[in-house]
Amino acid sequence: MTVDAEQVAKALQTDPVYIEESLAGSLNPALMDKAEATMGNVDYDVYVIAVDQDFLDSDLLEQIKVFNGGEGVYVMINGGSALTVDQHFEDQHELQMQVMEQLSIARDEWNVGTPSTTKLNTLLDLYADPQTKTEEEAGTAQEASGSEVQTVDDSGSFAPMFLGIAVLVLAIVIAGIWFTRSWRQRSTKKRLQKKYQLPDRLLERVDSLQRRSLRETINADTTQIADEIDRLQTQNLDAPDSEKVERSLDAYQIARRIVDDEDSERIDLAGAMVLLRQAGREIAEVGAGRTKKAGTRGRSKLPQSLCTINPLHGEAQSTTRLDADGTGVRVPVCRSCQNDRQAANQLQWIFDGDRPYVEGDSVWAQTLFGAIGSDLVTALHRQGR
Repeated sequence: MTVDAEQVAKALQTDPVYIEESLAGSLNPALMDKAEATMGNVDYDVYVIAVDQDFLDSDLLEQIKVFNGGEGVYVMINGGSALTVDQHFEDQHELQMQVMEQLSIARDEWNVGTPSTTKLNTLLDLYADPQTKTEEEAGTAQEASGSEVQTVDDSGSFAPMFLGIAVLVLAIVIAGIWFTRSWRQRSTKKRLQKKYQLPDRLLERVDSLQRRSLRETINADTTQIADEIDRLQTQNLDAPDSEKVERSLDAYQIARRIVDDEDSERIDLAGAMVLLRQAGREIAEVGAGRTKKAGTRGRSKLPQSLCTINPLHGEAQSTTRLDADGTGVRVPVCRSCQNDRQAANQLQWIFDGDRPYVEGDSVWAQTLFGAIGSDLVTALHRQGR
């Protein structure tokens, strides 16, 4: 569907948030409401454009900015995990640099697969309360000064002497060039490592903000699941459906305890997301079964699994074979991880502490977030959760 840049720009003059009609029901309403509230706390104008496109068009965003003509920040998101930003400030260089710095900090705080609405809220929080990204300044490298060579004509054996000196000088020059290039490469590499290495203080803050964003996303999802569980518990269900509702309630309650525990790590919050997805699927299966029994032809689209490599990547799009306990098993993965697998690239596992979670002995590793072994809820109950 083609988006009319001029029409969007005109709409932004009356409402700073534009959501394409076909996308209206796909965005998390709680997170969008939070985003609108935060926009009111930003000292400059922020415009949000949500479009129903798999890949965001930066040229389209620039056209919207030009047609609108107003100063401020223009943020475009889609219904997946994509977000792009443009800004326009007249003669306010410092403000423009500050806005760009907040985007840089935000990118350090979210994952590639983080939902666009969560990314949006992280970015808006930074716009409302700007932070400073501290970096260790790399030392200025000193260039080695060249050597001056003098030739002295003092004997009749000038030609052999000159030839020997020339060869020696040439060897020195070649060695000097090689050494200088190697030194510069090592120096550049060290500067880049320092440039992109986050200080411990910032890393702690990033982890804290990521966990806070995860909690906000999970809290928004749990309300709907809790309401649906309460509704189904009052229905006259048969035994199989009652068991599914009980399993969904168990999964929901464990997820709720994980989210409410301030000591829960990022991987635990990812596990809570998996549990909520399991609860949602159980509920959807009950609803699909009841619809089928009622004789309707409507097909319920059941929630899919999250990526086994990293649940924060989002929805699984396919399955791939992994080695687990000495045997090959097929597990759900997102499109990015599937591409990495096919290209023999290193998989982007979610970390448990300082290593990929699959290398640990947590319940998440033992079950690959419920993809193998016993039921995830049962495994968590065995651990006393």
